[in-house]
Amino acid sequence: MVLAGFAVMVAAGVGSSLSAGSCRRSRRERMTARRQAPMNIASTEQGDTEDIPDDFYDLLGVSPNADKQTIKNRYHDLQKMCHPDVVGDDGAEMCILLNDAWELLSDEDERARYNNQIQLARKSEIITWGKPIVTDLSPTWKGKRKTLAHHSDYTGIPLSGSKWARVKEEDAGEKWAAQQFLFVDEWNCVCCRNCCDISPQTFCIQADNGRANVYMQWGNNEEYLDYAVASCPTECIHWVSREELQSLEYVTAEKMVDEKLALPCPMSYRQDVNQTAMNDPWADAAKLNAKVRQQQALVNNRGRALAAVGTWFSRIKQIFDDLPMQLRGAVFSKRPNKL
Repeated sequence: MVLAGFAVMVAAGVGSSLSAGSCRRSRRERMTARRQAPMNIASTEQGDTEDIPDDFYDLLGVSPNADKQTIKNRYHDLQKMCHPDVVGDDGAEMCILLNDAWELLSDEDERARYNNQIQLARKSEIITWGKPIVTDLSPTWKGKRKTLAHHSDYTGIPLSGSKWARVKEEDAGEKWAAQQFLFVDEWNCVCCRNCCDISPQTFCIQADNGRANVYMQWGNNEEYLDYAVASCPTECIHWVSREELQSLEYVTAEKMVDEKLALPCPMSYRQDVNQTAMNDPWADAAKLNAKVRQQQALVNNRGRALAAVGTWFSRIKQIFDDLPMQLRGAVFSKRPNKL
């Protein structure tokens, strides 16, 4: 894009305005022109050690907080030194890059977006969960069996096991087809052992806290599992989705560790309405899911920012690599220190 700023250079004797089409030539053409065109600026050895600019601000030698006029002045200064009318075709690609830098930084909205990309790409305080969060919601999975002695980071894998894929056709029903799973709200369990008696390959009583727990999903057929749910005296067993299961099991295990297994008696709680509210794993799971979504959005946004900033940097590096060392040293080693 030909910018209005070029009129200033024309008036200053830099030459006619430069279009992107006139600047872009093949690498062979540029190399040929480089051998033929005279170098109109003095050489310097400083260019040998000059670092490649990280971004457009570094390219222009201005601070990210520089005002528009400062950026414009530096843009004009560099264009005058790199313009093909001054240095020949060696400066053509750099002129186009400087055009793009000025076009972006002179637009308030584009500059704000660019600044956000740079900041996000360099952001280091992103929360991590220890291991990548699994997004596969298939009805079978591999993972450690939940224990209260050891509590690991959230991975998106349920803490119970799964035999969903091993259920025989005659033992499966609507809940199996819908890929539903069982979760025990251990704060409301009264340890009646009813579920363990009905479906012993699915439920167990944990030695650590004395509450019922699902250790193996679909260890029994659907009829027995449905009966265990229906016959629970405190209605603490629930059919949930695969996605609900992983977060509910995690926040339950986390709370168990935080509370050091000091769980209130469910029967005493029901008889005394003035007691502190019972733990709500559903609310805790909702908070966890919101945190995971927020973190994932941050990771995704940072990935896009890294890609965008990386694309600009790759282009800057490529053009700098193509610059003759004399031109690079004479022009860019003289950049001011972040005006």
